[in-house]
Order: sequence, then C-alpha cells, then structure tokens
Amino acid sequence: MPLNYRPMGKTELEVSEVGFPLWPVASGAWGSFSDEQAMDLLRKAYDAGINYFDVAPTDGNGRGESLLGKTFQDRRELVIISSKVGRAEGRPDFSPGAIKASLDKTLDRLASSYVDVLQLHYPDAATVGNAAVWQALEDVKAQGKIRYYGIALGPGPGGLEEGRAAMRKHDLGCIQTYYNLLEEEPGRKFFPVALEINQGMVIRAPHAGGVLESNPDAVRFPADGDLQVKDSTWTERARKQAANLRWVYEGKGMTLSQAALKFILSEETVASALPNIHREEQLAEYTAVSDFESFSQVELGEIAEQFRRGFGV
Repeated sequence: MPLNYRPMGKTELEVSEVGFPLWPVASGAWGSFSDEQAMDLLRKAYDAGINYFDVAPTDGNGRGESLLGKTFQDRRELVIISSKVGRAEGRPDFSPGAIKASLDKTLDRLASSYVDVLQLHYPDAATVGNAAVWQALEDVKAQGKIRYYGIALGPGPGGLEEGRAAMRKHDLGCIQTYYNLLEEEPGRKFFPVALEINQGMVIRAPHAGGVLESNPDAVRFPADGDLQVKDSTWTERARKQAANLRWVYEGKGMTLSQAALKFILSEETVASALPNIHREEQLAEYTAVSDFESFSQVELGEIAEQFRRGFGV
C-alpha cells in the first residue's frame, strides 16, 4: 500500500503522513552527508511517497534549504515545504524586518518564489502576543511569498500556552510540536483544541530523539535543539521504558519505530509526523506505517494508562 496523505487542517495542502525533516542530513549531528548523498536520500523519499519536507534556516546554516532547492527545483509544485523564521542568526529576532529578510534568503536557497508554510521558530509568549509579527506574516502572504503561516514550538516539549493562544487568535496553517509515546505532555493538550477548530498538527520527535527507534543501541544522541534540554538520567529512564513497550507492537507485526509513528497518527488532527531520517532503510520502515491498522480507542486508552504509570519504570 502507498503512503497515506492527510489534509493539513483547514489549508488546501495534502501532506504525506510521514514527512522528511532536513536537520539530520544538513546539520552534521547524525554523521556527515555529501550534497549528493543527501539529495539522493531526498529523491528516494519522494519516490517512496513523501511529499512533505520540513526545514529551517538553522539546519546547517541554510544548507537544508539549499539541498531542497537543488533536489526539487524542477518539480517544486509537487512537494510541500515548510520553513521557519526567527532564529536564523542564532539568536531570536522576530522583528518584521528580520522576518522578511530571513524569508527572502530562504526563497533564494530554495530557488523558489514561495514557501508553502512559514513557521515562527520557537516563539515566546511576547512574540505570539505581538501584533506586528502577525502583520509581517500577513504582508508576505499577500505578496505571494508564502501560502500559509504557523508556529514551531519548542525547544523540547514546551510552548503549550503560546501555542493555544495562537491557535485561538490566528488562522494558522499548522502547529509543529514535540510529542511521542514517552513524552505525551504537554503536547496531548493541543489535540482537543485542534479538533475543535480544525487545526493541522505536525509532530516532531516521534521517536524521542532515537530511544523509540527499532535499534536504539545504534543511535548516538545528537545535541539537537530538543535534546539539549535533557540529561543522561532522562535517556536511561527512557530506554528502560522503551524496553517495556513490546506489548504495544509485537502482536501487530510492527516494529517499535512503526508503532511509535502509528500512535501519533492515531490522532486525527495530526497531518504529518517528522521522524529523523538519515538512512535509506528508515525510509522503507517508516513509509510502510500506512499499511497497518490504527490503534483502537481501547488500545489508546491502555497506552494512556501505562503512560500514567511511567510504563513500569
């Protein structure tokens, strides 16, 4: 069966339910990739049915956007790209001038006249409450430089209040947030509001930085923005919890990685999940997730109860 596609909330965008984040191949934290190696993986992702690619100017100092530009310049309209503004130079700057200048550089690197979704990158409450920020996004949308705008919350599992405030007040294309089987709070609290207003959710860290990958022992934990907020105690506990999850996936013929994705995709407001993809075999494993039946409400209830108990750890 091919990969499933989902509407991104109330937008006109239909995205693959598994997307491809550029940070693993662009940042160097998951090993070094030549441009040709990275572009080959991107082409194979597209051939496997992935049409949604998420990037930020901070991914390899613009390298991720350049890789997308080189790979898809001749078929730009066939892929959906979300990028970000607000942290391009390492420190937060969400001023209208910075938003517009950052977007222009993004468009140059993408070799494109537009971005499908432009997200505020880890905005704080003051940024979300600043009318000038939203006016700047409306301006670039009116100019045709972006189709929709949204927010990427973080780093790590934060940003609940900022996210919910923005959802209520602004017409967001999507909200990207951190959420997975082991770390369901506070991300889980977005879903009821998202359902009520038809908000598209995009989930990153579905494998908790690597702990929920099928071969976690092969994972080196790169110091990406989400994992920097964690220590070795967290990793040790998470590994023990992951070892206690066999009951979630073994009877279904799934791997741990696939079950972790399926759990997230059981939420109907989730448009796409963004697993870290840096090996070709991950593509085959992750894109096969559409073949499996979703978890039932009973199974999701049992997972919620076991989560409450710390999965036995």
